[in-house]
Amino acid sequence: MRTTSSLTLARRLLAAACCLYLGTASAAPPAHPWAAMAQADADFVTHWIESQSITAVYPDRQAFATQRAAARRVFDADVARVSNYAGYRHALSRFVGSMQDLHLRLHFSLLPATYAWPGFQLVYRGGRYVAVSSQGSALAGQEVTHCDGRPLADWVSQVATYEQLIPGLESTANWAAPLVLRDGGSPFIVRPRSCTIGGRDVVLDWQPVAASKFAADRSAATVFRDRAAQVTPFGADGAWVRLGFFAPQTQAEGRAFKELIAQAPGLRDKSVIVLDVRGNGGGSYEWFMGFLRALYGRDYADVHARSRLGIAHVYRATPEILAYFKSDSETEIDALVPPDDGTPFDPGYVKYQRALESGQAVFVSPRNARAVPLPKGSPANPVKARVLLLTDYNCSSACIVFVDELKRFPGVEQIGVETGIDSRTGTSLAAPLPSGNGVIDVPVVTRDGRERGDNIPHRPDRLFTGNIVDTAAVKAWIRDEVLGEKGLTPKRP
Repeated sequence: MRTTSSLTLARRLLAAACCLYLGTASAAPPAHPWAAMAQADADFVTHWIESQSITAVYPDRQAFATQRAAARRVFDADVARVSNYAGYRHALSRFVGSMQDLHLRLHFSLLPATYAWPGFQLVYRGGRYVAVSSQGSALAGQEVTHCDGRPLADWVSQVATYEQLIPGLESTANWAAPLVLRDGGSPFIVRPRSCTIGGRDVVLDWQPVAASKFAADRSAATVFRDRAAQVTPFGADGAWVRLGFFAPQTQAEGRAFKELIAQAPGLRDKSVIVLDVRGNGGGSYEWFMGFLRALYGRDYADVHARSRLGIAHVYRATPEILAYFKSDSETEIDALVPPDDGTPFDPGYVKYQRALESGQAVFVSPRNARAVPLPKGSPANPVKARVLLLTDYNCSSACIVFVDELKRFPGVEQIGVETGIDSRTGTSLAAPLPSGNGVIDVPVVTRDGRERGDNIPHRPDRLFTGNIVDTAAVKAWIRDEVLGEKGLTPKRP
């Protein structure tokens, strides 16, 4: 069975196409066309969750039904206020996001051409909200503490509610802060009139901005997108290991990762190894286990990297999911075939199909289903280097599992900022919305026995309070503060 949760949208849509939804019109549809469209899409989302999501049947069918019904009641109240696309998107996003599972997610394809903004965005850095991309009344780098008398954290939590984000997390602050000063005309979030900038109350000058510019500025300030797998020198005798992905998308990426695995044993005697997983959105466990076994040796890695092996994977059993699994079988291109991580449990999904044919609602892949053995004895650590694991808010899915495993290795230090989050669910199956405005992903597997709880990030041992996207600044901090020990770890805000 698959253990990856980062899958291509195109393949998910192909799988979803095998299922025909025959929705029923509401008895009294909302008067506004956007509201009626939102209601029809919400009806389909409910259907797709109930028919395909693992959470609809396991572990507690009734508890989830109660949660979903509560979310729907909120949506039914919200939809009465919908009269434009911004309201449509926010009403649906709140409906799905309130179920607090980032593997249950709406992706919208319809985007506005323009927004309004005050000439700058906000970004979250080290517990502070600072201005970036400034063309207005705030200078780049100035701290913004309040808007309309409310702390920025309150605004971020409000935005998170309507953007399928979970309030109270630093990764949410990273994603939501730029959206506080973005006005798309939503009836649910009123734009602030003034903000406290650099200690002064400033009336905001709202003006049009191209949506493409806003998105580009936000991405540049919050997302590290270097999809690389390579080793470069760091200092006089160190190695900077860039692990930008665990799911190669091209043959070149696959070859690069395999070359990185081949180089890994030669890094053991370095003075320091920085494992940089910033921006890594996940992939499959096999790729990162191939690297860990190469760096630490198979026995040492298999003694310590056993977090994933204590998990039983529970899959929803439906014909649509089986068709999806079979359509998304592993490629035969050598460069894209990951290293083995034990023995596949159910090749060809034969056991899964038998469970489906026998009427079972779920199929269980037991703990350590791949039969990865526990080596005898206590092998010595062959890595003499100091190992630093550099994370950011965008480390998610299998990247967080990599952190789960690596933090079990003696001596490894996590540095940087918090990881992103995930839940015990995973492996999403998508279907297009009836409106054609996007797709709905639902999780088809959950992980019994996982040590880390739902929506819990990994927090660093050493916290970076600057711009985590700025590699030069990060390297200087590691060199001067982490390795040079010239300062104490900043206290968490």
